[in-house]
Amino acid sequence: MKISKLEYKQRIDSIKERLKKEKLDTLIISEEEDIYYLTGLTYKSLERLFLLIITASEISFIVPKMELAHLKKVDNVDKIKSYWEYPAQKPERWKDVLLEIVKNSKLIGVGAKTPFEISTFLNSVNLNVVENSILEEHRWIKSNTEIELIKQASRYCDISIEKLNKNAYFGMSELEVFSIGRSIQQKVIKETPFDYLATNILVAAWPSRISYQPHGIPKVSDLLVEGSHISLAFLRVNGYSAELERTFFTSKPTKEQEEAFELMMEARRRSYAVLKAGVIAEDVDLAAKQFLIDQGLKENLMHRTGHGIGLGNHEGPYLAEGDKTVLKENMVVSIEPGIYIEGVGGFRHSDTVLVTKNGYEILTNCPDDIKSLTFTNLKPIQKLKGNIIKKMYGI
Repeated sequence: MKISKLEYKQRIDSIKERLKKEKLDTLIISEEEDIYYLTGLTYKSLERLFLLIITASEISFIVPKMELAHLKKVDNVDKIKSYWEYPAQKPERWKDVLLEIVKNSKLIGVGAKTPFEISTFLNSVNLNVVENSILEEHRWIKSNTEIELIKQASRYCDISIEKLNKNAYFGMSELEVFSIGRSIQQKVIKETPFDYLATNILVAAWPSRISYQPHGIPKVSDLLVEGSHISLAFLRVNGYSAELERTFFTSKPTKEQEEAFELMMEARRRSYAVLKAGVIAEDVDLAAKQFLIDQGLKENLMHRTGHGIGLGNHEGPYLAEGDKTVLKENMVVSIEPGIYIEGVGGFRHSDTVLVTKNGYEILTNCPDDIKSLTFTNLKPIQKLKGNIIKKMYGI
């Protein structure tokens, strides 16, 4: 399953039509994901710039000379030009090649994430540059094939968390959790047309020690003991992403933890009750946020309710107060309101969700109730394996 050459061409043609409506002569694209979206090309730019330049009549691609050996032809690209190195001397710089292509442009569009040095250079030679979100917004609405690829990534998220749930026990080490990611990558390699540069597999757990810190960093020596833990499958599989998170326990939760868990679940229910095409993005956030504030938890909120998912695990639109985007059918978002109480724990589930005309479809599939996510069985085989791993790595 992959994006067809025809679909890439249709995307480019659609962007060209938008250029006319926006009265832009030229659109400069520099982000790896954006170039992948329009061409299917995977690469790692490091500090060397790759620039895709779109006009009504021509598509040009500027690459470092060292890339020409394997980029002699790119589908739907009319001209491929190279520069010597980064940095380089005039006239062998990327700047010189770019200027030759765009020198007659009256209005040039660049994305919000375009490197500052590109806009600075174009302004220095008196070209008119404006920020433009044509491509970003085009990416938000997924084609049928993109949805299938996101569903594929979602299934690997399901497998990851199902495997963690099956093996979770009191005293499980973070190193054992990390090892699940390796097994998932091997599975992706065996079962799909694997693209190494367009695939990232992260399977982890925020142990109770730091579960109240949404972006705390687990240590391989961390153990899953008392308190709430948050599991994570954060995947990009052959270009398309999905995520799945669950709050879980390896010992009986306290009454305070059970109450926080249920408040998190109610916040999720309220967001889902609002979610559908035609709704403003921030209203999905406010449905959860205001409920939790009314429960006296304002100081225990640390982030928005969700974000877009596609080529990137995090992209627009954002289910956040301040995002006025009107949600449309076939956008894909996460739903993940969270509660964070130091000394009690973090409480957050996240799912990958397709926006539909009249509601939504949850693409990740994992139990979310507290009973199903409390693992107090002894699991002697898993514990024996875990003890061997801990001994090997001195944990």
